[in-house]
Amino acid sequence: MLNYAASVAFERATGDADAFHEAQARFVDSGAYQPDEEADLGEAFDFDDDKHMSRRLPRLAAMFLGTRR
Repeated sequence: MLNYAASVAFERATGDADAFHEAQARFVDSGAYQPDEEADLGEAFDFDDDKHMSRRLPRLAAMFLGTRR
């Protein structure tokens, strides 16, 4: 859901579901957007692997996956 937070907020503010994507496309096409190719996106994280989540985030896994560590 986090991936859609900006578009949902934009839609709530404007009432137009397509407005965010149109505005984003205009911004990218304007040349003002300069992506940082050196950006560190962190480690790969498999949110669908319960064992991985239990190892990486044991307290959250215990709360939401019912696992114990």
